[in-house]
Amino acid sequence: MSRLKILCLATICFGSQAIAAVQSPTTVEVFSTNEALSSVVNVNPKSKGLVVNVINKIDVLSAEATASIPKYDPKRFGNFQNYKRFAKERVIEWAHKNKSEFRNATTGITKAMKYELQSVPAVVINGEYVVYGDTVSNSVRKWRNAVGRR
Repeated sequence: MSRLKILCLATICFGSQAIAAVQSPTTVEVFSTNEALSSVVNVNPKSKGLVVNVINKIDVLSAEATASIPKYDPKRFGNFQNYKRFAKERVIEWAHKNKSEFRNATTGITKAMKYELQSVPAVVINGEYVVYGDTVSNSVRKWRNAVGRR
């Protein structure tokens, strides 16, 4: 076999091992406020293994629910009791439509408590490696560096 063929074969073999050595996390969980979310999640939000938890989502949803109720107008509702009935029906309808959003919001808060996160934004990789105050891509890079040193 010629030296060129051996060199090419060695390059392919060792190059593929180097590529295979770059690990990908199985899960990346982001914990952020709604306001900071776009600056933290700098990858495709539908990336495999990525779970985004907005920890103040309940506040956001509550504000949306409140905004969906019109102000009291005696011409429209007549007495205040009619308005209260209308508002209650509107809130129940809105809550039913957004039930899964509320469930997801509480799940994120529960996970943040389980991980004993000290602040947000936080990125938790594979349920054990935590990076505070950084983007998803930088957090994964830091995790890879830490895993590579083991």
